[in-house]
Amino acid sequence: MGKLAVIFDMDGVIIDSEPIYRSWNKDVFKKLKIQVDEETQLSFVGGTAKRKWTILKEKFSLSPSVEELICLQNEIFSQKEWAFKSLLFPAVLPLLQELKEHRIPTALASSSNKKKISAVLDQCELRAYFDEVISGEDFEKGKPDPDIFLHVAEKLGVPTSTCVVIEDSYNGLTAAKRAGMHCIGVRHKEIHMNLSQADRIVASLGEIHIEELKSFLKGKG
Repeated sequence: MGKLAVIFDMDGVIIDSEPIYRSWNKDVFKKLKIQVDEETQLSFVGGTAKRKWTILKEKFSLSPSVEELICLQNEIFSQKEWAFKSLLFPAVLPLLQELKEHRIPTALASSSNKKKISAVLDQCELRAYFDEVISGEDFEKGKPDPDIFLHVAEKLGVPTSTCVVIEDSYNGLTAAKRAGMHCIGVRHKEIHMNLSQADRIVASLGEIHIEELKSFLKGKG
């Protein structure tokens, strides 16, 4: 049995930010005078801003470039107030503490930009719990492409087959599976994501325990 490593997504796993994103997205869509259906919105959850705006530019034949659309989103989002500590899921810290006590390598692999990831880690005081922190903005292709997860395994020095990814989106789970990793899907209360690719589905990180994580490596996951 190889060395277990646990990789966390951030939005929807560490912090309950997806409902807020959806609300803020409405402001951006309103500015662009587009109506985005539910299926399309779900298709870009968990991916990078570049992937999202590539999809929307094509779907709605938007004239600004993808870069300009990202700038518009950033401009609108930057006017909003984030209070990340209030969005932190209560079961996150106990699980991270347990992993640290058992000396299990952990990483954060998020599609968010580095500035936001840093703000979350600092406000929620989580930086000490992660051995590696990786942003999707460093990759040409974001989730559902597996590059970010393959890079994390390399940085942690573990085979992909001993990694367990905790994700909340179809794109994230697809990326984990394409990387040859085990994965746990976290179900949202308000957003119905397709988590069918998960090896296990939980409603909270409080349902995840060390022995179960180790069982994935024994072929029981």
